[in-house]
Amino acid sequence: MKNSLLKNGFYNSLAGLIRIGISILTIPVLIRTLGIEEYGLWTLASSVVVMVTLAEAGLSTATTVFVSQDLGRKDVNGLSQTLTISFAAILILATLAAAVLSLGAEEIITLFPKLGQSQQLKVIQAMQIGGLVVAARLLQQALIGVEQAYQRYDLMNILNTMQWLLLSIGMLVVAMLGGRTVELMQWQGLISVVSLLSHVWIVRSLLQDVKLCLSWSQKKAMAVGSYSLMMWLNTLGSTVFSRGDRLIVGSLLGSQMVGVYAAITDVTAQINSFSALPVQPLLPTLSNLIENHDINRHQLQQQVKQATQINGLVALGMGASLITLSPFIVRIFFSQQTTGEYITLFCIATVIYAFYSCHAVGYYSLLATEAVNTCAFIQLLGSFSSLLLIAFGTYNFGLIGAIFGNSGYLTTFLVTVFGMRRLSISSYFWLKWLLFPLSWFSLVILINLIISNHYIAQLMFFLVQNIILAFWLVKTHKDTVSLLLSRYVTSKK
Repeated sequence: MKNSLLKNGFYNSLAGLIRIGISILTIPVLIRTLGIEEYGLWTLASSVVVMVTLAEAGLSTATTVFVSQDLGRKDVNGLSQTLTISFAAILILATLAAAVLSLGAEEIITLFPKLGQSQQLKVIQAMQIGGLVVAARLLQQALIGVEQAYQRYDLMNILNTMQWLLLSIGMLVVAMLGGRTVELMQWQGLISVVSLLSHVWIVRSLLQDVKLCLSWSQKKAMAVGSYSLMMWLNTLGSTVFSRGDRLIVGSLLGSQMVGVYAAITDVTAQINSFSALPVQPLLPTLSNLIENHDINRHQLQQQVKQATQINGLVALGMGASLITLSPFIVRIFFSQQTTGEYITLFCIATVIYAFYSCHAVGYYSLLATEAVNTCAFIQLLGSFSSLLLIAFGTYNFGLIGAIFGNSGYLTTFLVTVFGMRRLSISSYFWLKWLLFPLSWFSLVILINLIISNHYIAQLMFFLVQNIILAFWLVKTHKDTVSLLLSRYVTSKK
């Protein structure tokens, strides 16, 4: 089980690293090809599409949890019930969400009075096409829930990485050929459908040896529905924050400024996305363990310790790297528009995202122990606090106020407090586990203040800081690293 957790975390991390690399390469090229104003329109259209995917209602995570429990009990009838309920619900929701977006695009566009008439027409067309994207994504998420329950993170990540690669390269080609917001959404729709069919094939192969049938249970439906509802509120918080902020900035400042804001936060948000990947397999692993009543307290604590340190290391390590390289990154993204203000905004956003990204283990611990209502409340609290601060900051202080408003989401760190409590792990231990990464990150910020504008020194410091973090990780988990290395060497013989 421990090796499976590490292996699946590795698959997630490797695929996530590839996707982040593709994003960092794609975004500046796309901005320069489209222009910052057109990129702002694309950001608005795609943000609306992402918001509508909230119709997924948490069924993906619910599917992972309940299928994991059914597999842990070896309950084929329960598995049939879970899949019947989940797939029936997601089909209905996908149809409704696609219809709402396709038919309601003209009403949604009235939320953006700063856009000109031609700009509004582009976004309306893109959102209408986005109905297909939404339907395909929702159905795909339910299938991914099954793949995660079976712990086939290898196949899942291969498909997701291929989807991301095709989507990103295709968007660049479309933009270079003269395509704009509408054409980019058309390409996204095509790739979403192809990816959906690929996941259908994988899930079909996973279930082919199981004698499934259509089966309905009122009790199971209530359990899945209740969990999904709480998970929907949880997803509502994170999605509203990640996309609602762009809608607020676009409405108050227009397409050009939302393009700048999106470029900064699209990069810094990768800290949260990537740092959660190595520990995401905790969800099916803990769900399966708890259902089997087979929890070894020492083993559980060691796994949580390892996951917490890896999450903190990746989140704060990425944040430190982005701050050190901020002059180079900002220059790549904004070219002649590069100013000291943009670098400062980028660093502020990086600090905020790095700190709040350390909460992944607590998040998955709450979901695995079915405390999804607590998790949802905290996510909503953080999301709406942040959106209120972003709206207030944008209205009164412009772009810098919008960036500072993201600090409201730091309240989501409460999931760690409650998640660790659910696992009976004291605050002393998990704070101690994070002590070195937090201290190191603070030191990096201070050193960067001293060596700012000394580009050679910053590049050298970038190398040194990552070597030190790698050394700390190896030293802290030397037994695990030795085990993985020995298995790798053995497999090569």
